[in-house]
Amino acid sequence: MKYHWSCLALLLFSNILWLSCAHNPENQQHPVEQLGLQFIQIDSIYLSGDTVALGVELDRIRPLIAKNDIISWGNYYLYRGAIQIDPIDRNSYVDSAMSLYTSTQTQVRYKTEYIKVLIAKSEVLILHKRYDEALENYFKIRSLADPTENPIAYSEYNIRIAQLYYAQQRYRQAAHYHLIAHTILQSVETENPQYLFYLRQGAISNAGFSYEQANMLDSAAFLYNKGLAYLKEEDEKNIVGKRMLNASKIVFLDNLGGLKAKTGDLETARSLLKQSIATPVIENEVDKEKEVSKNTAFLKLANVYMQMGDLAKADSLLRIAEQNMPAVSEDTYNIAPRVLKARSDLAATGGDYKTAHSYLLKYMDVLDSLQQKNKELSGIDFNLKFESIQDKQDIALLSKIVEKRTYSLMIAGLFLVMLVFIIVLVLKNSRQARKAQRMSVEHNKQLENVITQLEVSNQEYAKIMKVMAHDLKNPLGGIVGISTVLLSDTKLSGEQKELLQLISDSGGNMMEMIDELLHSNLVTEKEDFKKEKIDIQLLLHQCVELLQYKANEKQQVIQFRSEGPVTLELSREKIWRVFNNLIVNAIKFSPANSKIEVILGKRDDTVRIAVIDNGIGVPTDDRERIFDLFTAAKRPGTAGEKPFGIGLSITRQIIEAHGGKIWLEGNPEGGTVFYVELPPR
Repeated sequence: MKYHWSCLALLLFSNILWLSCAHNPENQQHPVEQLGLQFIQIDSIYLSGDTVALGVELDRIRPLIAKNDIISWGNYYLYRGAIQIDPIDRNSYVDSAMSLYTSTQTQVRYKTEYIKVLIAKSEVLILHKRYDEALENYFKIRSLADPTENPIAYSEYNIRIAQLYYAQQRYRQAAHYHLIAHTILQSVETENPQYLFYLRQGAISNAGFSYEQANMLDSAAFLYNKGLAYLKEEDEKNIVGKRMLNASKIVFLDNLGGLKAKTGDLETARSLLKQSIATPVIENEVDKEKEVSKNTAFLKLANVYMQMGDLAKADSLLRIAEQNMPAVSEDTYNIAPRVLKARSDLAATGGDYKTAHSYLLKYMDVLDSLQQKNKELSGIDFNLKFESIQDKQDIALLSKIVEKRTYSLMIAGLFLVMLVFIIVLVLKNSRQARKAQRMSVEHNKQLENVITQLEVSNQEYAKIMKVMAHDLKNPLGGIVGISTVLLSDTKLSGEQKELLQLISDSGGNMMEMIDELLHSNLVTEKEDFKKEKIDIQLLLHQCVELLQYKANEKQQVIQFRSEGPVTLELSREKIWRVFNNLIVNAIKFSPANSKIEVILGKRDDTVRIAVIDNGIGVPTDDRERIFDLFTAAKRPGTAGEKPFGIGLSITRQIIEAHGGKIWLEGNPEGGTVFYVELPPR
């Protein structure tokens, strides 16, 4: 097992932030650059593991820090906390760092540094099993860290979330977040290439190991090999130190060797694990005993030799792992329980079942203790927690917005109510008209009078409704304009902009609906179309070309096929509207990355156009109702697009006014086929 936990990442991260601030004149109220270089030296001491020397250096640098130097004090407290063995002492130093960022102004001015302190505080909270508070901090980090402005901070956030998922044994989610971090880090440039290397190789290694734990061995092997290739590239650049490169190489060879052992390729596994163990990390012989990072390779190689039947070599390797076993508090890779399990397996392989049973019982006790330790964390659903925190913040934000924007919202609400009232009246009238038509069948003698009365009523009502819709268009446009202006206010928070965007989008949808109403024939009045000779093939081609940009939003492709040019006498504006409606509907109700076909065909006495999609389809019971005005047989698009239930009614009116017909059929491959037939002129 080799999973990189970023215990030293935060402190290395601090000096990247330091370097970015060292050249900011606003922060240079004392020799900042000199202090920045000294903190980089502290990094080197920290990496060496000499906590005594680190404490001495921190004591030396403390008097040099100016009283108002927030960045330096933050770094000082975080380093102090990192070398504390007692969790309570560590928490005290982190709280001291947090106290520097109590004001909103400071949090905004030093946003990146504040994120660093939030990460440190979250780790302490998790250590104390205060998971709700830790997740609230992570939610703040997610809100503050922008992948473009703060790519390293955003990657750190994703790495921490991945570690939590890993602790929950939700390995696929862990791999997903590590890969997000790796993707972001690909385009990052920094003045600390060693730390960037540390993050990149760690993201690849941890993603691969998470996939391995999820039993997705092919994905894991791909990432391990990718990591080794990355190490080779960095080695050729000669920027990252050999010690860091070799430390990473040990991990990748260890992980890949263990994976090969799982697949039964013992020879390859043995070779890779031997390479891992043989790779030097320590610069002098005195520190050889500190090479605990190779313990997992010793354990895995011992297991390989057990499978090969060489029990003596397996025993020798286990002894080395036992000698290098870290303290319980530092046993990141759970070496102690794994040694117990390996001892049990070795004894059982040699036929000493009593000893094997004894070791196995000890292993089960330790394993149970570890599971109990993570039991509370395992039951937490991070997404639900984040949603709950988001809901609380949304409620608070909405309350503030309501207080500040009451007048604007009242006006918007008034127009919304008026529009809803109009729509309700239209729906009610439509239902009444259908009911009257059904009753007319039972009263044949009164058929002509009833139809005449309905036509007169519809004409009058449509005129009133169109006048109202036209009068609503200007004030509603004003609302959309106001919301657009407000959106340009840089002082608004993200949540305020989101609400204003909702008002703007809703207003835009309503403007679309009003336009549909103003262009619709809501009565049976006969409109005199201005007809002209049109090359229907050219018109369809232009329509497809113009709407391809809209299809690109969902990565869709529109293909147009024709049996040749056809000239018809039509209303260009109206027939364009027909094909525009049909193709837009196909885009709306088709999934991303799908294909839409538009086919022009010739018949003996008609011209037939087919619009074919592979979308969500139309239920058989709705295939007639879908052409009704404001039909109830409407559904949102595959990307949540809002339907109005007007377009197909207008389309059928136009086609029938040209003496043609329109209908739909199910696509055998899934989706819908709309057919339009027009008679030749």
